Amino acid sequence: MRVVAAKEQLLNAVQIVQRAVSVRNPLPILSGIRFEAVDNKIFLTATDLDMGIRCSLAAEVIEPGAAVLPARYISELVRRLPDVPVLLRAETVTGSVTIQYGQSETSINGYPAEEFPDFPIPSGDLTFDLPAEVLRGLVRQIVFAAANNENRPVFNGVLFELHDGYLQVIATDTYRLAWRRLPLENCEKIDINIIIPGKTLTELVKVIEPEKVVNITVTENQILFKADDTCLISRLIDGQFPNYKQVIPQEHLTRIRLKTKELAEATERASLLTKDGSPIVKMSLEQNTLIISVNTEAGRVHEEIPVFQEGEPFQVAFNARYLGDVLKAMGSEEIIMELTGPLSPGVLRPVDDQEYLSLLLPVRLRGV
Repeated sequence: MRVVAAKEQLLNAVQIVQRAVSVRNPLPILSGIRFEAVDNKIFLTATDLDMGIRCSLAAEVIEPGAAVLPARYISELVRRLPDVPVLLRAETVTGSVTIQYGQSETSINGYPAEEFPDFPIPSGDLTFDLPAEVLRGLVRQIVFAAANNENRPVFNGVLFELHDGYLQVIATDTYRLAWRRLPLENCEKIDINIIIPGKTLTELVKVIEPEKVVNITVTENQILFKADDTCLISRLIDGQFPNYKQVIPQEHLTRIRLKTKELAEATERASLLTKDGSPIVKMSLEQNTLIISVNTEAGRVHEEIPVFQEGEPFQVAFNARYLGDVLKAMGSEEIIMELTGPLSPGVLRPVDDQEYLSLLLPVRLRGV
């Protein structure tokens, strides 16, 4: 393999695909990035066997071929190269690759290219498009509620339900839940019910450019996200997602309307005096005033926020970190909070958006 590429384009491709590089996998080759030169392009590929990313860039291919280089070395080297054309020359016998830049060169020992796992691009009839900005917004509002639990993989994922032209996206770790619905054009005949790993979606929004359109293809056990020269492939999570509909309250005893920023800042200040493993803040509502309070060995916090109140007064306690995550995801200056009791899930939703909500399970207060 002999190929010449622009430094900035090469660096961008390396930084994109290295997000799929396996950190702890026992197979050493999975710590590498595969370079393949063909038809005036370089294809870069990385995978941890659950998720893979492929990126291509235009290049001058002098001699086609392939090589696999350790991600930690090639990424750091390319980042530090001068802004000049970069020549990559692979030695077929030794597996090493020489990188020439100007009058200088560096040689890096690689892995046998033929041992790198196959990276077939899934194809199928279940396909639809989403603007990158819409996809980014979905992930921001939903993925925070997914778990990270090796024993219960279903909760590590995000449910995508596409039916009758509406996409519903849901995540829950059993302590909180996030739900979003939006209409999709030209998708009335597509039926999809899949669980995508939360990690996949988190990495996806980091590698797609904001103004692109993402084509999504679903197969029996994989999903493909494609935007221009970048592909991300992921395994789907096998299992039955919990019945989220039955846990969303349909009625409420109390509803309040308040400014998102005021609640977020008051919660953050109050949590400063809570224990690291138990950041619990108490809320009390009376006469259009929401009181945020903490009383611990470290000290006491009492903050009052004006709200618009409908219904009965209440006392409830929430995990401050979970509440903070919900408020960051709202994307609205004002929110509605609905409660049915001190131990029933609280529902939070933007004032101007009925197609998004988050559920937060309260913490039991002493004496309640």
